Amino acid sequence: MTTRTVTPRDGAANPSGPRAGRALTGLAVAAVALLVLGACSSSGDAAGGFVAGGGAALSCPVPVGPMAFAVSGRANSPEPGLPTSVQQAAISVVSGAADQKAAPKFTVVNLDGRPSVAGSDTYRTDAGNAIAAQDDRNAFLSGLGKAISQVRAQTPEADVLGALALAGRSVQGGRPGTVVLVDSGLSTVAPLDFRQAGLLDAPVPDTVDFLRSHQALPTLNGATVVLAGLGDTAAPQTPLDTAQHGELVNLWTGIAQASGAGCVAVVDEPRSGDAPTDVPPVSAVAVPPPPTITPGRATALPDDGSVGFQPDTAEFRDRAAARGVLGPFADFLEGGPTRRIALTGTTARAGTLDSQIALSTQRADAVKALLVELGASPDQISTKGLGSQFPGYVNDVGPGGEQLPGPASTNRKVIVEPTA
Repeated sequence: MTTRTVTPRDGAANPSGPRAGRALTGLAVAAVALLVLGACSSSGDAAGGFVAGGGAALSCPVPVGPMAFAVSGRANSPEPGLPTSVQQAAISVVSGAADQKAAPKFTVVNLDGRPSVAGSDTYRTDAGNAIAAQDDRNAFLSGLGKAISQVRAQTPEADVLGALALAGRSVQGGRPGTVVLVDSGLSTVAPLDFRQAGLLDAPVPDTVDFLRSHQALPTLNGATVVLAGLGDTAAPQTPLDTAQHGELVNLWTGIAQASGAGCVAVVDEPRSGDAPTDVPPVSAVAVPPPPTITPGRATALPDDGSVGFQPDTAEFRDRAAARGVLGPFADFLEGGPTRRIALTGTTARAGTLDSQIALSTQRADAVKALLVELGASPDQISTKGLGSQFPGYVNDVGPGGEQLPGPASTNRKVIVEPTA
């Protein structure tokens, strides 16, 4: 049979309410109930509803040690569940526990506006034969799977960084552990609040440095970190485009690495479906539309994954993506010899004004060069750089002199002013 210990939920927003009660006991009740059912039969290769085999394996090794699952049953993100590869990882930990004489602890973290431990179970088995051991394993995994599917938010908004930190703390100990984050990754709680303009587009190093300077990085200490569902949203949250999705994955990968993760695996299996109902609200994150060209109207090319630049350089982050964005701009110029475009580069307030003007000019020139490569005439395009001295500049320096990644990203752009 399987011995379990249950850790009460700490910091619940409403521990006496009906949802809080389910969150507090969901893992234990589901595990115990399904243990009774599982003890009555052996189910072959099934792992208590988990998928044994199939799907792509994780790119990181998963040690036989503690596992923590930070999952969201919240608004704007699909209902909670584990991708196939994560299920396989949990099966491998439970299956290897007896061989390694380990008693791995499994923790479920409720990702909402104030993340907390929904419950935890420690897996042990004293089964005397293979069939009984399999029944124990299946029952435990059934309880885990059901508990994860029943996680529901109790507090408004989504603190993804806080949930990752709590999950990281839950796997510290003598054996290496694994942290699994299953969420869209669109956090709405400071210090990583994507409602702040520009933060979704900010370069990864800038955001990581900002979190480090505020001692806001989680403690992962060599843990394997699995990131699943990043960028996968549910209505009413506006979906991310390909470039934004890639930047979000890069950001959370960078945060995990900077926090000391031993290995980071990104699960490509998409999450879909509706968000849970009857849960507290989560603010929608504004997703900037792709830039379009309109004669007589200025358009800003943002500092994002599609047409932004590498930090402190005039090199595009993704030249192929930039070509896709700028193609219609080149077509506009090719449509008439009298058409003109003025390109004005701007920057954040970093370094001297002379260096800002030089960099912003180089970036405007880089956009011009790509437009010419796409077929536009160089005579149709003028360029200049203003650095941080431009109308509409947003203060991007904090009270301690630190760069604020969201506002700084907003200030880094190339403004396109087309005339017919």
